[in-house]
Amino acid sequence: MWKWLRELFRGPEPEPLALPSTSDSGTGGVARDEAPTYTMSSLAPFVRNAFHDGEKYPGGFGTTEIFETDYWTLRARSAQLFRQNLYARGFLRRLITNEINTGLHLEAIPEEPILGLEKDSLSEWTEMVETRFELWGEDPELCDHRARHAFGTLQQVARLEALASGDVLVVMRQDQRTGLPRIQLISGSAVQTPVERPRSGNRIEHGVELDGVGRQVAYWVVQRDGSMKRLPAIGEKSGRRLAWLHYGTDMRLDDVRGEPILSLILQSLREIDRYRDSTQRKALVNSMVAMFVKKAEAKPGTAPITGGAVRRGTQTATGADGTERSFNVAEHYPGVVFDELQHGEEPHAFTAQGTTEGFGEFERVIVSAIAWANEIPPEILWLAFSNNYSASQAAINEFKMYLNRRRTIFGREFCHPIYVEWLLSETLMGRIEAPGLLSAWRDRSRYAEFGAWKRSDWSGHIKPSTDIFKQARGYRMLVEDGFITRDRAARELTGTKFSKNVKGLRRENEMLFEAVAPMNEAQTTPAEQEREAA
Repeated sequence: MWKWLRELFRGPEPEPLALPSTSDSGTGGVARDEAPTYTMSSLAPFVRNAFHDGEKYPGGFGTTEIFETDYWTLRARSAQLFRQNLYARGFLRRLITNEINTGLHLEAIPEEPILGLEKDSLSEWTEMVETRFELWGEDPELCDHRARHAFGTLQQVARLEALASGDVLVVMRQDQRTGLPRIQLISGSAVQTPVERPRSGNRIEHGVELDGVGRQVAYWVVQRDGSMKRLPAIGEKSGRRLAWLHYGTDMRLDDVRGEPILSLILQSLREIDRYRDSTQRKALVNSMVAMFVKKAEAKPGTAPITGGAVRRGTQTATGADGTERSFNVAEHYPGVVFDELQHGEEPHAFTAQGTTEGFGEFERVIVSAIAWANEIPPEILWLAFSNNYSASQAAINEFKMYLNRRRTIFGREFCHPIYVEWLLSETLMGRIEAPGLLSAWRDRSRYAEFGAWKRSDWSGHIKPSTDIFKQARGYRMLVEDGFITRDRAARELTGTKFSKNVKGLRRENEMLFEAVAPMNEAQTTPAEQEREAA
């Protein structure tokens, strides 16, 4: 077989190879213009044909598997582990708490130069927009289609569903009373392929309708009565965004649906949880048996344990099969001494032999591997910082890189589209003045102007510093040397906005000055008051 494949792929015999000699013609070697020629036949003892398939020797890699993803089974098993497995639930909750926390906050950053405006001329506009968006997001009646959650909680639900199921369908509903969008979240398991054929030229893959170029144009959702409903991604008349899939994990180029983040570690989580249960059960059973009497000779027993009891009795218990079993029970005073044992009888304490003492280390190794596979430092997942300050800070910095990337992706793919639809609705209703926004939105050639109006950034909760004094001093040096702005330092250090901090401090200083003014007047002498008046 291999010989036939070599002959098939080797092709025709190549031209003779002219290998120049390193010796000069005058030294007895072969002249350069008379160099010998070599063919593949003459080099046969030194050349062999081989395939580059990643193996160092035949069978070294093992079986090559081509996967066909079973999304339904992955989602079902991921949901099962989230409900039953303490490792899976703790892992997902750690991610939600660190990535989303109470929710990402909007920071509107319109580009004044592109809009033809003076720099910082839209500072009041940005604060007004941020305040109105925050007020909208705090009211579940306004932002949630089911009127249950605020916008921050909706972010947590969407992120958790995307991680556990692989993706979540986000649908924008228009509220007829307020003219503002309302968010509806649909589990990714409800997006399924229908029986009917899609529109001409489109195809459906795992419930997602794609056009000829591969763009997602609609989603097919299973209803409660079993029927299928088509939700378009973009409104045909309005041109506004209506629905999109938000993914929880990284995807390959041609993937249409997302996989649960637990898909890679499903079996590991299942087995480590079983191992933990069996170890705990073994320790419990061993602890129930306190002592036994060993008999070395076949003589009548004296029953020393029950014989020396203060109170003896029988306890009856009913088994799972309905049969009753009786157990002898005895109660002893502390420090009971067995006396006059039969010859050959010897009491032995029942030790917990067989309990896995190395389970803790084994568990730590498995959980650390799970954390490493998901770009999380083990210290963060364990919530155990037993190393020195430098090592703990290095772990936190590595995790911050992961958080910055995930928050940027979540803000761009989930929060920003919602903010754009809200901004368009507010502008259409006349509550926000943004000259040129609507006309630029309708004209694709004016993408720069539309992008300048809708540009935004999303900041999350800042992890508390282990040494705030060192960190604040470092940021002060960066600001003084011009390596960072005060606004950026405020966002990274405290998660606040510098302009709002300055306004708040100004108001507080004025209040403080008014509060201490009577005390200053009481401490001032009449002569000083006359000089100040003069």
